[in-house]
Amino acid sequence: MKQPTQRDLQAESRRTQLLDIALALFAERGVENVSIKDLAAEADIAPGLIYHYFASKDDLLAAVFQRYSPLPEFEAVIEQMSDLPAREGLQHFANGMAAIMGQKRAVIRLLARELLSPRASSLAVVVSFRATVVARLQDTFQRWIAAGELKPHEPLVTVHMLVSSLLILLLLEQPFELLIPQFVATIMDGIQA
Repeated sequence: MKQPTQRDLQAESRRTQLLDIALALFAERGVENVSIKDLAAEADIAPGLIYHYFASKDDLLAAVFQRYSPLPEFEAVIEQMSDLPAREGLQHFANGMAAIMGQKRAVIRLLARELLSPRASSLAVVVSFRATVVARLQDTFQRWIAAGELKPHEPLVTVHMLVSSLLILLLLEQPFELLIPQFVATIMDGIQA
């Protein structure tokens, strides 16, 4: 395997810098309110140089989602919760989700913004992310229902209640970690068998 040259390392460093800047600006202002000129000014480079690394702003957005996606972390938390009893598993998921949301605040904000955006190009990435997480959670809830730990109900409703509540608190920069036990208790009061 060929060792990267100094030029390769510099190019990768610049690409990473552009991804970091794009994530920060996109999360703060929204993709539609950030131009290539804005990105270039923030990076202190000529706008044309961005096109050396990314074919378009949509390509840059896709690269941001690919690099900073919280999906692996969410999947790990869901995997860990699947073998736990329902109440403990739900608590584990809520705590894990809160930790991930805190660590990846900028990309979570960006995902939320793009979910509400009419932009077709980025929406597919966001919808795919959401669908993957929701499907995995629904499977876990179905196992708990089948095991008799939870009342028969539509797991999608429970998943949306919990995730939406935590997401809103994150976006409003509220101390969601303190409210997690109450969320879990309230949800479990409604669905526990």
